[in-house]
Amino acid sequence: MTTKAFFLIKVGEECKQNGYSDWLKDLESMPDVQQVTPVTGLYDAVASVEAPVTSTLLAHKVMADGHVKGVHVLRVEEPGEKEPRLSIAKQREIIHARKGEMRRFLQPARTR
Repeated sequence: MTTKAFFLIKVGEECKQNGYSDWLKDLESMPDVQQVTPVTGLYDAVASVEAPVTSTLLAHKVMADGHVKGVHVLRVEEPGEKEPRLSIAKQREIIHARKGEMRRFLQPARTR
């Protein structure tokens, strides 16, 4: 089952002033992202995504980028198909695990 969604993405000011078009190209090059469109208003970009994972997991993948300040997910509900909802506790568990992975990844390797 694939998940279809639209992500409303807000980026930081430093990204808007420096390298915004490069960031848009990087986002669009992600395998699960179909299209990215810059917009004006409360959000800076809208991404159309289709992936074999839940939209929550894909949103966390997008948020791992240091330029992204927030993502609002609009899932496309297909008739007869519903994405299984994760409980708040499970979502927090996933976020906590991802933060731990990122900390380990960002720590410099110990020298012997």
